[in-house]
Amino acid sequence: MRPAGRARGLPAAAYTSDRVFAFERDRFWRGGWTCLGRADRLAEPGDQAGLDVAGAGVLVVRDAAGRLRTFRNTCRHRGHELVARDCVVRRPTVWCAYHAWVYRLDGTLRNAPRYDPPPDADLDLLPVRSAQWRGWLFADLSGDAPPLPDVVGDLDSVLAPYRPEELRVVASRSYDVAANWKLVVENYLECYHCPSTHPQLSRVQRTEGGESFTPTDGWLGGHLDLRNSANAMSLDGTGPGWTFPRLDEDAARQVRYHLLPPDLFVTATPDHLVTHRLVPVATDRTRVECEWLLPAELVAAGTDPGYAVDFWHTTNRQDWAACESVQRGISGGGYRPGPLAPHEDLLHTFLVRVATAYRTGGPLSPARPTVEPAP
Repeated sequence: MRPAGRARGLPAAAYTSDRVFAFERDRFWRGGWTCLGRADRLAEPGDQAGLDVAGAGVLVVRDAAGRLRTFRNTCRHRGHELVARDCVVRRPTVWCAYHAWVYRLDGTLRNAPRYDPPPDADLDLLPVRSAQWRGWLFADLSGDAPPLPDVVGDLDSVLAPYRPEELRVVASRSYDVAANWKLVVENYLECYHCPSTHPQLSRVQRTEGGESFTPTDGWLGGHLDLRNSANAMSLDGTGPGWTFPRLDEDAARQVRYHLLPPDLFVTATPDHLVTHRLVPVATDRTRVECEWLLPAELVAAGTDPGYAVDFWHTTNRQDWAACESVQRGISGGGYRPGPLAPHEDLLHTFLVRVATAYRTGGPLSPARPTVEPAP
């Protein structure tokens, strides 16, 4: 494996081939844990959401006892979706609009109109393995992935001082990015582009001098310091003047970036978190669900989250424009992978993992190969 600075990126086919995309969809998303979003999105019994996991439908239901249950989002009769994708409803039962089959909130069949199923018929909803971590809900469509705590690893203790499970979602935005999902990940893992792409961010956060966290378990991340003139990640560098009380002296002046592959970014600042959840839609299209999370103390004090929302919305749009431009450039023919700069060490680690998965048949794991990402 060549070090960052000498290694090169992946070939164009990694971002333009439908065959490669299908492999990634099956092995990276459907073959392991993926984030479905915040668990408290469904707060009341009867709340139901239809979600997309790389083209596979998942139904999330809050049952009568308050437990979150996850199922395949298909009626056991003819496969009709039970809740439209990206929709949330509240009903006392799970109901199929096609032939009016009705299921209880625990997934058992209650009624099939004008049809009397045989006693031994298995017509309950098909369960999907799920687990919660720090307020997020995860699903494993394969049912074979290691336990979620093993996948999260020490990221749990790294994020513990920010109390993610207690934070409130104060704003959300959905972005349709005309770029391959890996380009969105790669962009997140390096700030080499920040001085030229993010003038607003570069005024409040240093773009050099940070450090990458030593890769452990499956996650990747690093940190950069706030500039001396700034006390928050906002367009003018000012914020609520509040800091997570359990942060150490260094973290209280840092912005910390964390990737839990394949789909969750958690960006931790001294006074708020912003998350991005990726949904791969096509080879050259990714939906990004962005949420802003504030501590309950700031919400109770009436803090306007606009300082964080405006800043990261500006940064997001700049990032998506850059990713889309790269997608067009790679897709134009004649592309040859360029070298990775020393600042792109996290990107290098990610690409090594992707290349390893290509060669071994997956999954996307922290195993380190003895070859560079691309020949």
